[in-house]
Amino acid sequence: MNISEILPAVSQLSHQDKLRLIFFLLLAAAKEEGCNLEISNAENILLNQLTSTSATIWSPQADNKSVQALSNLLATAS
Repeated sequence: MNISEILPAVSQLSHQDKLRLIFFLLLAAAKEEGCNLEISNAENILLNQLTSTSATIWSPQADNKSVQALSNLLATAS
């Protein structure tokens, strides 16, 4: 199986499953390099917390005041 066959399925994964996949791939790549990344109970708890969180992304493009402030800054800099 190649990457072009896998990517469509990966894009359909939930946020939690994507984090689990990242973790799995990290462990697999480390193992191939001869590293053993054993997971302690504390690390396992942290991973579980990470998979249950959601990220909020803020952009100044969605905030009219920020857009205006940036516009004014660029106008005065010219």
